[in-house]
Amino acid sequence: MNDNISRFYHAFNELQDVVAKKMNKSAETNFGSLLGIARLQKDKVILSYMDSLDFFREFRNLLIHKTISGEEAIATPSSLLIEEIEMITEKIKHPKKVKDLFLSEVVTFDQGDKLSLVLKKVKEKSYSQFPVFNDNKLVGIVSENGITNFLANSISEDLISIKDITIEEVLGAHEEKRLYEVINENKSIFDIESIFNKRIKEGKTAYVLLISKNEHIKSPTDIVGIMTPWDIPEIVKNK
Repeated sequence: MNDNISRFYHAFNELQDVVAKKMNKSAETNFGSLLGIARLQKDKVILSYMDSLDFFREFRNLLIHKTISGEEAIATPSSLLIEEIEMITEKIKHPKKVKDLFLSEVVTFDQGDKLSLVLKKVKEKSYSQFPVFNDNKLVGIVSENGITNFLANSISEDLISIKDITIEEVLGAHEEKRLYEVINENKSIFDIESIFNKRIKEGKTAYVLLISKNEHIKSPTDIVGIMTPWDIPEIVKNK
């Protein structure tokens, strides 16, 4: 038997084992049935590779059912095809998680802090999102855009000088202060992409994901990263 055909069968069997395990099914389960189960369960990882998986299945069926004179196959899998199967198998088996890509320093403030402190950090760090706490309770997110809008309104209304403004005042006027949710650092990047796509369709283009080790934020130190829709290209690149 052609060496690449043997390699293809081995790679495909490994893929079937991984998909079956992910679907909590026996490795003997028909591969087409496994893909059907993944569709019904809306498994985000499997669905992301569904076109390729369908092609692999059809190619395998071609090799099995349409051979010419015994050992001679009607088609021979290329090394590139086999490598693609192996790559997708690995990505399904070990999908990238949030903690693999997006953990970073997070700057937080207390709602009683002065706006000038935030502006200083914006200049120093080039950050655009800052979680705000009241003691250890998370009360919202103040963003660069929110600050800009607040300052624009303050100028037009001839309000107090910037040096006297607190973050609480900015947060109170910030329409997007509740556009966030907390996610566990072990969440798959496929889940994150789905969250952002859903929120963007809802018109929530400034949605923020706060990364935590346990999906609960009881103090500023519980936040270990921040994700925004601007991170979607990085997510896509690492799928």
